[in-house]
Amino acid sequence: MILLINPKTTKPTEFQTDFFREPNLGILYLAAILDHKNIPVEILDLEQYYDLENDVITKIIIEKIKLHDIIGITSLTNTFHITIWIAKIIKNYSRKKIIVLGGPHVSFKYEEILNKEDTIDFICVKESENSFPQLVDLIIDVLNKNGLIHDYERELDKINGIAYKNLKGEIVHTDFPKPVDVDNLPLPARYLLSQENFYYRVASVIINRGCPNQCSFCSRQKMSPVVRIRSLDSILSEIRDIATYQTYDYINFYDNININRKFFHGFCRLFIDNKITIPWGCELRVDTITSKDAILLKEAGCRLVATGIESASLEVLKNNLKYQDPNQVVIGIKHLKAVKIPIQAYFVLGLPGETERSFYKTVEFIKSLPFNREDRINYFAATPYPGSRLWDERDSFKLKIVEQDFTKYDCQHLIFETQDLDLKKLHNLLRIAKETEKLFSQP
Repeated sequence: MILLINPKTTKPTEFQTDFFREPNLGILYLAAILDHKNIPVEILDLEQYYDLENDVITKIIIEKIKLHDIIGITSLTNTFHITIWIAKIIKNYSRKKIIVLGGPHVSFKYEEILNKEDTIDFICVKESENSFPQLVDLIIDVLNKNGLIHDYERELDKINGIAYKNLKGEIVHTDFPKPVDVDNLPLPARYLLSQENFYYRVASVIINRGCPNQCSFCSRQKMSPVVRIRSLDSILSEIRDIATYQTYDYINFYDNININRKFFHGFCRLFIDNKITIPWGCELRVDTITSKDAILLKEAGCRLVATGIESASLEVLKNNLKYQDPNQVVIGIKHLKAVKIPIQAYFVLGLPGETERSFYKTVEFIKSLPFNREDRINYFAATPYPGSRLWDERDSFKLKIVEQDFTKYDCQHLIFETQDLDLKKLHNLLRIAKETEKLFSQP
């Protein structure tokens, strides 16, 4: 009845069969909710067919949709073109198939998408764990009556968090959805993932929704305005569930596990007290890490810490609402390196307020870090994703968008110029940034 599709998102340069990643958790949560409601649901993960030509993938999609009336497709900004390609394949096969989009990109571009694309029936805006199942229930009820869904617009308007074009051709957007209770969600439906072609080796676990920070380059705050942290019992249940599959070699925990200090310590104790041995890594703010925190992480079995440093310039950081002192970052890094925890550090080139001087200051800062070959540096190009302040407030930031092609919104391409850095300067600095990445890489 329901097919959930994950478009191919991994870049060819990123693909590693040793760490084949499962689809995004949004799809896995929705699949679990539908399955718990005894609604037949299937997942099609196009990552599994990364090496096939488009005509073969088209045949796979058509074969899958034959058994399903409702198709949900998730979309990131740089994969939106794939989402639309899939939608056209489906509608060319049958206009009766109902297509629902979800994900961060469409949550902020729904009006433009519905006006431009006649293949899309509905868009779930922001968190969709409530709206999508409600929409599915209504569609199933209408289909069972041999009716047309748009004849039930009064019922549609009762569902918070959806957008669609009504019979008059007007864009309708219902009220924004209420924040999801993260502890009441079922565990992600990893049991519905096909083992065809590849086994999933890396599990991703979301420990919170929302973010208390307001970084200019992130859309997370707007996607999930209310911060919610899962209970330790809920997280432990998911870890144990992952272990039962006997295919996962590693778990990544997102996002910023030390937003709340009490939770952070309890999270580490979770591994120690329950003797959990599966390797894991996490994202966190390193500027608040103490020596005791680092020792606790090590004892808990943490194998990698990923952290966003962005810039060594306090002025650039403040200008982009990233309130983090680079001096405190260095202290936190030293604590982690003292217990030999590898670090993956993220930096951003070209944020508003960045100058050639601040860029070179950041490069020197990177060179001064106590890193070795087990550590990693990633230098990204500042990208104004829809929903971020860089996108919504680009005029006040005085940005000049020079790249309109969303396929290049991948943090690897230069998207805008600033008052201080034109495209020529940015290209030169990006080249140096990529050379800096190589300072800490395995041979």
